[in-house]
Amino acid sequence: MTMTGMRTGAAAAAFAAVTLALTARPVDAGPAAAGSPRKDAPPVVTFIAPRNGSLHGWDSWVNYQVVVSYRGKSTRYREIPAKHVLLRVAYVADLPAARKPAVAAVPVPAGLLDIVDSNCLGCHDFKGKAMGPSFAAIAAHYPDSRTTVDRLARHIRKGFTGVWGQESMPPHRQLTRAQAQAIALWIMKAAADPNVSYHVGTEGAIRMRAPGTPGARAGLIFTASYTSPATAAGSRRAPDGAATVALRGQWQPAPIGSPRFCCPFFSGDD
Repeated sequence: MTMTGMRTGAAAAAFAAVTLALTARPVDAGPAAAGSPRKDAPPVVTFIAPRNGSLHGWDSWVNYQVVVSYRGKSTRYREIPAKHVLLRVAYVADLPAARKPAVAAVPVPAGLLDIVDSNCLGCHDFKGKAMGPSFAAIAAHYPDSRTTVDRLARHIRKGFTGVWGQESMPPHRQLTRAQAQAIALWIMKAAADPNVSYHVGTEGAIRMRAPGTPGARAGLIFTASYTSPATAAGSRRAPDGAATVALRGQWQPAPIGSPRFCCPFFSGDD
């Protein structure tokens, strides 16, 4: 066996271990017993696509589909709104080493849950331009300080005009001060992370992208989660459910004369 074959075999074996570890997570399993679900049972989140451990070319599009079941209801039949399903896509430089990825184990922050549950995404996107600035642009615009968090929290609850042109942000007094603070804190601490992107809904397409030049062991980790919205402002939320799949990336041959043939790690605009 050649040295190249040995390295390829070792990488494949390591990645298989990651796949096994991820599929063994309790959140990916179905109900423990048949019959009606327990009232305290967490939501069951299942990836229909992509397949855990699948191989995808960098810069290609990957379709995803998620189904959530909770207390006898399902997103499959639109009994659970798809807008409450959050997909977190994280770039990992060394996927085989991430046997239990921290990105998959961390609960969804309260501020991010409040963003998903509220109407924030009607005017803002996580990283793309919408009617209002993206959360990533807001994080880049202000200094990361407690003063900034307090200022953004006031803007969220009371509304403001003039910082981002002539567009006005309406007040959101249905949010408590604590919720506004949590949203502002998440924006400043996490919204601009180049290794992570966020998407809402049970299906769509994600582009296989890396923040830099990906190595042979790099990949993406998809984490889909669902938390039942609080019934009243400040009330306790129901248990959350999540599922995780790992995708290994690879560079695919490109036609001679194309940008990727000339520059293997070129990544153009969508």
